[in-house]
Amino acid sequence: MFERFSRLLSPLRIMLGRSASAAPVEGSRSLLLLRLENAEPLADHLGKAAMGHLVVRLSMTLSRATRPEDPVQIIAPGLFAVLLSGRDDLDAIGVARRLLDQAQTPIAVSGRDILPVLTGVLIHAEGAPLPDLAEMTENARQRFETLTDDALGRVTLFPYDPALTTGGRGASVAEAAAAGQIQAYFQPQVCCNTGAVRGFELLARWNHPERGLLLPGAFFGRMSVEDHGALTLAILDQGLRALKAWDRAGWDVPCVALNISNCELANPDFAAGILWELDRHDLRPERLTIEVLETVGPITSNAEARRNLMALARAGCHIDLDDFGTGYASLDAIRQFGVQRIKIDRSFVTGCDIDPAQQRMILAILALAERLGIAALAEGVETREEYTFLAQMGCDEVQGHAIARPMPLEEVAAYLARQAANGRSIGRLLG
Repeated sequence: MFERFSRLLSPLRIMLGRSASAAPVEGSRSLLLLRLENAEPLADHLGKAAMGHLVVRLSMTLSRATRPEDPVQIIAPGLFAVLLSGRDDLDAIGVARRLLDQAQTPIAVSGRDILPVLTGVLIHAEGAPLPDLAEMTENARQRFETLTDDALGRVTLFPYDPALTTGGRGASVAEAAAAGQIQAYFQPQVCCNTGAVRGFELLARWNHPERGLLLPGAFFGRMSVEDHGALTLAILDQGLRALKAWDRAGWDVPCVALNISNCELANPDFAAGILWELDRHDLRPERLTIEVLETVGPITSNAEARRNLMALARAGCHIDLDDFGTGYASLDAIRQFGVQRIKIDRSFVTGCDIDPAQQRMILAILALAERLGIAALAEGVETREEYTFLAQMGCDEVQGHAIARPMPLEEVAAYLARQAANGRSIGRLLG
């Protein structure tokens, strides 16, 4: 995800470089990122040419509302960047909100009035070098994805943190894991038919002693192989301990799911280490699901990655293909690694209740899963309507904010109790 977004930032770095060489500014700088939230349905409704016209009109609207020294750049379709110089944080957030308000007014395109809906992320810095400010935007996509629903149509301010750039001197993720600062958050994966929890995906958070709770987007971009390994072990240990605690409390939670990077799979000792952890916690391998990107297939992955996955599958661990539909999908990978579930990427789920193109993709993936005899889980389910469509079309499981947001361990028992009290009814859970 972050590598794909990084490639989109080259126009932004060019913009920042020109700004630095043309008119260096001392003091405060802020980088405003605006995303057109209804870009996909608008593109389907308007067509490619009219959508391009809309994006240009939005850029012109933003440019007219800023000073000449505050350049506006289109860094991806529907994603705009505005560099604000010489303003403190309060002034910058005020300007950002004014720009957002002006951009969210009807625009005439192809004889129709179109209402854009945008969400903003503002990164504010006091005297930060422009290259460092550009690097901070590597986390912007993750920040957009983790904004709460009430952030739609608003701007959220994130303070600049030099320790989160490669030039910073902050602690590494491995050091944070050793200090007990890495915390697992749990997001339920729920059966569409019964509402029963099929498992929890383990998600990483960094409880930084000075900067508070950091989302993965704030530190994934600068992680080394050692960091990845330390993070995985810390999260896995917490997840397995949670399973034991739920077993003792009588909760029926079959497994936890852990996302594994390709660099970890290339470690010859990876599978042995995972199985040792399971044995140490006295848990059967089927209590752990390993989530890997679909690009880990036999053609695109190295020999060690294939050996590790096959060893884990033979031992009994479940294997998921994550972000299914966004990369190179290898049916041979499903066969060789004994994949038991595919996770439909959120890009296909968003708007699936109203978008015919999304619906066709969802139906094709579900048909493929049924023919292969494997389960399908839709991730990123944000609304009751999306869930209803997925359930009606025969999707096995769902995961997303419409079901439950990621939560710390201490909140899981209360969630399970509410679920049991509601009779495992998804309809009531969503209400």
